[in-house]
Amino acid sequence: MKRPKSILSIIATLAVTSSAFAQCKVEGSVKHRFLRAGWQSGGVEVFDADGKSEWKVPCKDELSDAWALPDGGAVYSFSRRKQGEAGVIRIDKNQKVVWTHLVPAGRDNHSCQPLPHGGFLMGECAKDGLWMVELDKNGKEFKRVKVAEESPNYHHAFRQVRKSPAGTYVGAMMCENKTYEWDAGGKLLRTFPTGGFVAMRLPNGNTLTSGKGDLPVVEYDATGKVVWQLAKDDLPFHLNMVCGLQRLPNGNTVVSNVWHGKHTDKTAPMLYETTPGKKVVWKLYTPGGNMGNVQIMDVGGDVYAGTVLK
Repeated sequence: MKRPKSILSIIATLAVTSSAFAQCKVEGSVKHRFLRAGWQSGGVEVFDADGKSEWKVPCKDELSDAWALPDGGAVYSFSRRKQGEAGVIRIDKNQKVVWTHLVPAGRDNHSCQPLPHGGFLMGECAKDGLWMVELDKNGKEFKRVKVAEESPNYHHAFRQVRKSPAGTYVGAMMCENKTYEWDAGGKLLRTFPTGGFVAMRLPNGNTLTSGKGDLPVVEYDATGKVVWQLAKDDLPFHLNMVCGLQRLPNGNTVVSNVWHGKHTDKTAPMLYETTPGKKVVWKLYTPGGNMGNVQIMDVGGDVYAGTVLK
């Protein structure tokens, strides 16, 4: 497929390492090196444990999903709603573009989960349907599963979709603030009443969701029972819209606290880590850009094997 001229110019702009190093304010008893992206993030960026930017690929697009890869590079989704362009970009350890995958014109995508076969999962959205699309390691489509017939509000349909270890597809629906799960062929299996941004299957079989409203973070067991949650009044600061989550090996949860809408509290941390008992052990504030999608990079795990839970 021939790339639009505007995309070619975007790629040229993306393949630049930023010379402007931001410094985040970090508080807490722990420290983390991490990658950030997200809506109005300003680009894909890696920060060291002291909150200093190591490198940045500046970009004004909506970057809802991003992953640091074992080769030192990264992969991230991009969406340019007004231009009707979206897809996935992979960069190498020098922040140079390796490949770009574009969805069909007029469709949208906000996901790029690494998969065990070395490729990536997208959640392709359009007026005439929603699809789970798997790419190979070179960014070429090799599997497409339709999971819904139509989505009039397709720009606000999927955000981050995930494939479970059992081979099912889990999709958080932004416009409904709900989560759906389909089998490998696209048959609906169940629905969760929360989860507008991401929903992931945990090793114990539970499902962790993020969204907005009074219960921005909820964990369900295999029967659909709520076993853990973060409510608006559970922490000593305001919980804004939660776009990103990561469950760490120690059981703690890292949460993005996105500045969005008229009810945003800009004195609240933009990123924090809480224990299961809801004790905050890490808080972070950045001088510029949201942190709607984050990957903690110093806790181990293999993104392709599904052991990085985000």
